[in-house]
Amino acid sequence: MRDAAYIRLPPTLRACATLLVLSFPVLAGCHYDIRFEDIGYSIGQKQYDAGLVAGIAPYAVGQVVSIHSFSTGIANTWDARPGVMLQQIAEVEFPQMFRYYKTATQHEEPEQGVTRLTVDLSISHYAFSDFHTTVVVQARAYRPGRSLAFDKSYREEGEGQGGKMVMGGACGMKSAVRQSSFDAYKTVFARLRADLANMLEMPPP
Repeated sequence: MRDAAYIRLPPTLRACATLLVLSFPVLAGCHYDIRFEDIGYSIGQKQYDAGLVAGIAPYAVGQVVSIHSFSTGIANTWDARPGVMLQQIAEVEFPQMFRYYKTATQHEEPEQGVTRLTVDLSISHYAFSDFHTTVVVQARAYRPGRSLAFDKSYREEGEGQGGKMVMGGACGMKSAVRQSSFDAYKTVFARLRADLANMLEMPPP
């Protein structure tokens, strides 16, 4: 059997081929999953002897927003999960405000509490651009019997994170998206909790 034949490339083509192989990981890029990690904080608000069910549909939890950035590697992709982040913040804040709390995947009424409310939550907009996050949370609050109390959009922007992106590269980008999103969601929930508190302290019509 004859030996296998090899094609000898000219030096210039060999250099180009070597460069292409070495740069393949950069060209292919990496994927980074973004959600909150190990969050836990006090909202500094009294707890009501009330029940709340937060309805967050599976389609909302499953939302993925892919982010690209020239400053930290355009071939890389950061997959932000705004619905997961919404659920994470709800599970930190609402149990501190309501004695009886649960999350549901569809509209459901609480079974305990002097006052009982349901809030259905969804994400109508999420984006990361110009070094910061913009999020719009849609909240529909109901009294028992599916009596609509309010239907509001809460739009907030997180703090700019340009320094982390420029100095930290790909890892800095992940941290930047997470921190700016955290700022935006916390501000959204501060406003939402104020509206829910008004419902709890105001007798039903």
